Amino acid sequence: MMKCLLASAVLIPMIGTVNAQSSVTLAGIVDGGIGFRTGASANNSTQWAFQSGAIQTSQIVFSGKEDLGGGYSAYFYLASGFLLGNGAYTNARLPASSGTYIFDRGAWVGLRGSFGSVQLGRNYTPFVDVLYRSDASGYANFASLSNTIYQNLSGITGAQYTWSNNAVKYLSPTFGGLSAELMQSLGGVAGDFSAGRVRSAAIFYNYGPFALDGGYLDANDPGGTSDDKLVARAFTLSAVYTGERFKVGINATNFKNPVLDTNQTFYSIGGTYHLSPVNDIVADYTFLADKVANRDGSFVKLGLHHYLSKLTDLYAEGAIARNHSKGTVGIASVFPSSPGINQTGLMVGVRHSF
Repeated sequence: MMKCLLASAVLIPMIGTVNAQSSVTLAGIVDGGIGFRTGASANNSTQWAFQSGAIQTSQIVFSGKEDLGGGYSAYFYLASGFLLGNGAYTNARLPASSGTYIFDRGAWVGLRGSFGSVQLGRNYTPFVDVLYRSDASGYANFASLSNTIYQNLSGITGAQYTWSNNAVKYLSPTFGGLSAELMQSLGGVAGDFSAGRVRSAAIFYNYGPFALDGGYLDANDPGGTSDDKLVARAFTLSAVYTGERFKVGINATNFKNPVLDTNQTFYSIGGTYHLSPVNDIVADYTFLADKVANRDGSFVKLGLHHYLSKLTDLYAEGAIARNHSKGTVGIASVFPSSPGINQTGLMVGVRHSF
């Protein structure tokens, strides 16, 4: 009898594996180049540097799914960012002393069915999903909508706007072009449900070539040092039109920090024009309106991408940022300018997807 039980314990998982329809995929991006930038420091110095991910952060992605039958499936996503210049982890943009974050660019397991999808883990926020879809010039690391989440004065970082730890995310089915996303992170502090909490929601509407999207996010102090006060509240609204040879989008995003009473709104317009089957022109203009006098700023970008294949492109993108006396808008998304410093920059490189 014991032998039968042991045999069953071994064979039943094997039978399930044989019958399951599952797949695992390895994918990723490798992006590197050379960058030139003026106004790279508080004393307005010039910088030449190797750029690890000037357009997109290099990363390795493992994903998989399993057909559970009856219209249901399970899936997972694990993404690890790295710096091409030295091979180091991007580490969630945290110092090494904070620990090693292998899958810093997303890590979740999910279930999908007629009800939609539920994902558990380190999720992209619905708020950043809206920004990503809104950016018709490509959600790049250089002079694009991604600058807004890194260069505002609210109480969380751009990485925290992008990914939320310990989060439950729901993605609805699409009904008549309308869909929605909801997300709640769990701080896990005993007796304090709101500690480190992040909430986000988004709504998406598509009608032919038109898309209208909106998103919201609020976050309590992630470090727990402000008595769980709300340190970030953001709204975004966008409209996008996709034509046969071009795509154009407009976006307005407002960021507030109720603790510091900051209030900033970024207005953006960007687009991509397919000049030929192998050449794209990208452009972006963003203006920051700050409620504090002389803290406004803006940047403009123009770039050319030449596709050697469907998976490999050569790029050259140039940008200019202009600031009022207290403005800190910069051309590189994760590096704002010093107050009042203007910047001019150029990024050239190669990007390969696999």
